[in-house]
Amino acid sequence: MKMKSLFTTILSVLLLSVTLLATAQTSTNTNGLIYNGTSTKFGVMITDVMHFKVALETAELMNLKKNGYIFEIVMVGKLAKEIAENKELKADIEKSEAVGAKLVVCEYALDLFKVDKSKIDKRIEITKNAWLYMFELKDKGYNTLDIQS
Repeated sequence: MKMKSLFTTILSVLLLSVTLLATAQTSTNTNGLIYNGTSTKFGVMITDVMHFKVALETAELMNLKKNGYIFEIVMVGKLAKEIAENKELKADIEKSEAVGAKLVVCEYALDLFKVDKSKIDKRIEITKNAWLYMFELKDKGYNTLDIQS
């Protein structure tokens, strides 16, 4: 258990460092984050608010609309409940729409946390099972990541 906590802490620090470096880059690069890969479609599965905000920041820095990128943030675990109940995340939902990132939430997670689906913002797509959704994104050529806390 201590090893898992240590790993989670190290991963969080690394993600924060990457975000800070990317933010520092944008001060000299007005076009957003420089992505040197060949993928144009990205999918990330996120379990908590902190990683949701980092994913959204990354999407913003990548300048999705200008570069023709497709970016999907798939929400599972505690984040599925938070996205429905935490009113402070409304601004992040609006930001995702503005930058062109698609939001998807797992119905299975909503059911596990007993979340009323009518509380889900209409701009968020609901998928039956996030894992299957991610497999389908991979089959469609998406570059995918699974970030869990």
